[in-house]
Amino acid sequence: MKTWIKRIVLALGVLALIGILYAAFAPLPYDDLPPQDKWGAGASSVLPAYSGLQREFPALNGETSPEMAELGRLLFFDPILSGNHAYSCATCHNPSLGFSDGLQTAQLLDKEPLTRNTMTLWNVGYSTHLFWDGRASSLEEQMITPLTAENEMANTPEHLVEHLLDIPEYITLFDQAFGGGRDAVTIENVQAAIASFERTLVSNDSPFDRYAAGQFDALTSSQRRGLNLFRSAATRCFECHSAPTFGSDDFFVTGVPNLEGFPHDAGRAAIVSDGKDGAFKAPTLRNIALTGPYMHNGAFATLEEVLWFYENGGGGQYGLEVDRHIIPIQLSSQERDDLIAFLYALTDESAMPEVPKSVPSGLPVVEQYPNLAREVVDQLNVEVTESGVPAHEPTTVRVGPNETIQQAVDRSGPGDTIEVPYGV
Repeated sequence: MKTWIKRIVLALGVLALIGILYAAFAPLPYDDLPPQDKWGAGASSVLPAYSGLQREFPALNGETSPEMAELGRLLFFDPILSGNHAYSCATCHNPSLGFSDGLQTAQLLDKEPLTRNTMTLWNVGYSTHLFWDGRASSLEEQMITPLTAENEMANTPEHLVEHLLDIPEYITLFDQAFGGGRDAVTIENVQAAIASFERTLVSNDSPFDRYAAGQFDALTSSQRRGLNLFRSAATRCFECHSAPTFGSDDFFVTGVPNLEGFPHDAGRAAIVSDGKDGAFKAPTLRNIALTGPYMHNGAFATLEEVLWFYENGGGGQYGLEVDRHIIPIQLSSQERDDLIAFLYALTDESAMPEVPKSVPSGLPVVEQYPNLAREVVDQLNVEVTESGVPAHEPTTVRVGPNETIQQAVDRSGPGDTIEVPYGV
């Protein structure tokens, strides 16, 4: 009897031991698999790095209407705004030059040069701090500075309104936009109209935007690698130039060297008591390929020079105290090329306004210039057909000698077949 009891106890002990071992080594139960469209970036070959990239643009920084914008467009290109009737807004913000002027610092022919580079107007309607130092909080407020500055348009509001009232077509346009006939021709309405036009300069359909919307093939393999670098902790580019605007209304000390012969520029510190000396607004990178030279004083002629500056720690290389985001970066030549290729993928001029052939004053409209950067944009960006689908004839890409499979994938295009030789 005792023998049977011992056997039963022993059997129960063995079963308990088996249970313990199973509990210890059995696979953990799985949670329910989330829907694939909820997977994070890079987690799936179906939903790669574009997943989660889309961001909603902020609200525009003021009102607009078609009538106001059309009046503003004509005023923007009309030299009547300047005191000597020689310069328009488009003189320094030329559409052909990315709504900039292609100069290191702005300069009108008979004026002293300004100390800062001309900022692009693309997506300016999303900014709440205007100018490099952020001294204006609205486009309407911003407009008065170039209108009245002696080394810019050198006009007065009274003089401008007086001349606009001499032009019947403008009286009609102001009435259509604001109502009130001749009484609508005021400096406040000039400001509102030009600001309304500037808010139409929206760039939001670049190859990056199409990629972020789910069109994986909108970026080349080089641009996708560049995007990953841009968003990485190694470069920290995204901390100052975040999507969707790829700019910021914050101010940073990067330590860009002063231009020879120019005084020290205090930047934000000259505007507010708590501003840092040498801090400047982080500009948008949208259409950046079209708007060189770069930085607040145009110190760097090319994007390659800008990258070199940041690779070496910004102004830290000159012993300056720079923002904590600015640290030395180690990039290979391939990574440098990839980053620049990505910056070119932020190019979109689909909302480019029509440059008027003539303006109501009858004064000459600014000339449009060739921009060689557009040729590079066309070379680097994926060709898109009229249907919006990238144009690429699928082919077979064979992994070559001394080449990894990933390298072959990187040089392939949409729809290509990767052929992997035996033994690779």
